[in-house]
Amino acid sequence: MIMRKLTFFLAFVLIPVALLAQGTFDLSYTIEDGGFTLQLTQAYAYKGVTLQVSSDVATRYEVRQRIINPIQNRENPSQVLGDNFVFRGLRGTNRFGNLRIPVSDTPMRPEELIYVSDNNGDADTFSIAFGVRNLEDVAPGHYFGRIAFVLNPIASARPQVTKIMDVDITINRVPGQGPAIEISAVNGGKMITLNPNREDARSADVLIKINGKFSGSFKIVQMLPRPIESSQGDRLEREAVVYTVKDVRIGVGANRQAPLSAAMDTIYSSQASGNADNYFTVSYSLGDFSGAKAGRYTGRIEYLLETATSQSRLDTMDLEIQNDRIFDLKITPLDQRYAIEFQNVKPGEPPRQSEVEVEIFNNTGKQYQVTQDVIADLTNKEGGTIPSQYFTVRTEGLESKGKPRIAQWEAVKKGSSVIFVSDSQGSADKFKAVYKLESAKELKMGDYSTRITYSLSEL
Repeated sequence: MIMRKLTFFLAFVLIPVALLAQGTFDLSYTIEDGGFTLQLTQAYAYKGVTLQVSSDVATRYEVRQRIINPIQNRENPSQVLGDNFVFRGLRGTNRFGNLRIPVSDTPMRPEELIYVSDNNGDADTFSIAFGVRNLEDVAPGHYFGRIAFVLNPIASARPQVTKIMDVDITINRVPGQGPAIEISAVNGGKMITLNPNREDARSADVLIKINGKFSGSFKIVQMLPRPIESSQGDRLEREAVVYTVKDVRIGVGANRQAPLSAAMDTIYSSQASGNADNYFTVSYSLGDFSGAKAGRYTGRIEYLLETATSQSRLDTMDLEIQNDRIFDLKITPLDQRYAIEFQNVKPGEPPRQSEVEVEIFNNTGKQYQVTQDVIADLTNKEGGTIPSQYFTVRTEGLESKGKPRIAQWEAVKKGSSVIFVSDSQGSADKFKAVYKLESAKELKMGDYSTRITYSLSEL
């Protein structure tokens, strides 16, 4: 008999989950010099903020602004900017609705209506200028507060959308005096951008220049005033972002990798005499990001100067981490042939086994399942088939968090069946499917093949 080799090929298909189309109804803001914090000084007492409403749901809406935290002096909370913190509308920046903001400086109130859409609820953008007036009357110091922009649907059950903007204002004792210490990203700007899925964005450097001369020892410390958080409210673990200090020759830098935290961490110390490096670099990188959900995370790093007699704020850097959505699976035949082969099957021979490892990558935080779809029975060249009771499968966990669904041998039948379900958190996982072919005496000799497809879907 002439034998012809046929291979039982294994294929897999990633089936994305269909999302219920609910339309777009969202709000975002952009500060003219970038970042997520409105930073004002004597030199830059006013800055523009552009708000953008994205909507395709034909729902009329309004936008309100609200003071969440009063803008007050960190060192002396009884000192507030009050009526000296002002805003004004920039006419002509909107296209459709009604911008309800005066064009002259107006003190911020706890809450006020700033925009109403047209009757069609068309998407729109508009700009506001925020600033500090009467600088000579404002006590020196570092002021901080938070403003919320709220998108409200009118006569609709849609939920409102809220975006938070930090306000950071520095009033120096001597107007116009340049900083003794400058802090910026190595490539310029006030933003640190990281992405765990891009090799070129897993780390970023911040350059700190020491321009002034000090008469005694000093330290530069850093802290996170609030957690690194996504727009969905998910927070990163403490080990997610780490840092180390480089290029230090005179002083002492934190040259061992440490997690970025809310603690007041010393990153640089001068000599006792005040001698210090002209510059050094702080390198921020991603640590253990395996448990982080997909999303855009933001935070802010604050830098302070400590001497023997005082502590003062130096500057801040905005932090953005884009954790792209991952929902994928990898199929690996453990015999490394990238096919399950049942060649030269002989009646009455011992059972044969072939194993396939299935690895799931997921950071959505949603539960999922893996489905096996058998296209056809095991078939030889002449069209003969092997009854399903002789071709069986079982699934085994590989330190799995989820649950393999086929613990005992079951017949491999045509059609779809769920073979694995994740834990409720949708954790990344791994398991294996073990296929067994038993050759009964009544089977015909030959090479047999079929096709199996695996798919991944959210629950």
